[in-house]
Amino acid sequence: MLYPLKRVGAKGGAEARFVRVSWDEALDEIAGRFKQIIAGVGPAAILPYSYMGNHGVLQSASLDRRFFARLGATRLERNICSDAGGQGILATMGTTSGMVPEDIVHSRLIVLWGTNTVVTNLHLRPFIQKARKAGAQVVVIDPLKTRTAAVADWHIRPLPGTDAALALGMMHVMVEEGLYDADYVAQYTHGFEPLCARLAEYPPERAARLTGLETEEIVRLARLYATTRPAVIRPLVGMEHHAQGAMMFRTVACLPALSGAWRDRGGGLLDYTALLHYRAFNISAAEMRHLQDRSIRKVNMVQLGQALTDPAMAPPIHALVVYNSNPAAIAPNQKLVLQGLRRADLFTVVHEQFMTDTARYADYVLPATTQVEHLDLLWSWGHTYITQRCKGVAILCTIGLLPFCQ
Repeated sequence: MLYPLKRVGAKGGAEARFVRVSWDEALDEIAGRFKQIIAGVGPAAILPYSYMGNHGVLQSASLDRRFFARLGATRLERNICSDAGGQGILATMGTTSGMVPEDIVHSRLIVLWGTNTVVTNLHLRPFIQKARKAGAQVVVIDPLKTRTAAVADWHIRPLPGTDAALALGMMHVMVEEGLYDADYVAQYTHGFEPLCARLAEYPPERAARLTGLETEEIVRLARLYATTRPAVIRPLVGMEHHAQGAMMFRTVACLPALSGAWRDRGGGLLDYTALLHYRAFNISAAEMRHLQDRSIRKVNMVQLGQALTDPAMAPPIHALVVYNSNPAAIAPNQKLVLQGLRRADLFTVVHEQFMTDTARYADYVLPATTQVEHLDLLWSWGHTYITQRCKGVAILCTIGLLPFCQ
């Protein structure tokens, strides 16, 4: 899209029709509606909704955060991805900083737990392949036979959402057979006795019933994990997509401490690396979080449908500003989200490159630039390198690769 659009048809679906308007007309009406809402019920009736549609530090989380903070809008908790796992690991380890990804070349047992590495974490694969050439075994724990599972040495298929039971069953075997690192546990961990009491409830036979695995399979995995050094567990967000996902991560994160895997280079837990980048970039300064009034309510982005339809919301959300996201397609409870977006009294502004599912419900659609039109810095969930994104559109236009430049 190259021009602002104003809705003239019904909200959503095939009935959504728009006409081109000028930037002045669009911005004047949007600002006017915001002023009316603020004067009538207060700025908390305005809700921004964004995530990672644009991955740059400046384009995804800087001036927008400052603007809505100064406005006094309802605050959005942007935690649809990785927060549950991060909180679970944090509860066990006290940090989410784990192994450096490149150190996986030193591992001799690699447990890919809830991650389809070949498809979604491709830049880790060469290091895994190097480790395999040096003798490492690769175990994939995933209910589905993914492309990663297809090339693993061993694929373990627990029932979805039973990862904590599997981890507890493994730890039961390790403690019962004396395969844990007692010295490491004594020196560097807390809560071993309460853990043992909990493990008594999860012998491998019970874990097998809960997970749908064979008892012998759980015992074999526990022995392999406890006796192979260095051993690394690589989880990603697969376990988050279940109730109690944070507790699954918390339980799995106990395994490297119980086995003493952290002693070895190439041992431990390899978590996502984004928080390392957040600290390096000082994202808080880019957002200027001190501008936020923490007394203003928060809305969790995964509960957008509830926020737009809850009659108890005071004040109700009267204006929604969507950018860097497409909640009609990605937010949980889609039917409730669409019900909220259809509200006649909800003034919706969408800042987008394309006519997305969400944009079809907008009162105004404002054209957005793409990532390649900006100089920015990017972080990663899977490696430790910071990337500089150069402004590339002018270069591509010069060599005629983009047809809209003609």
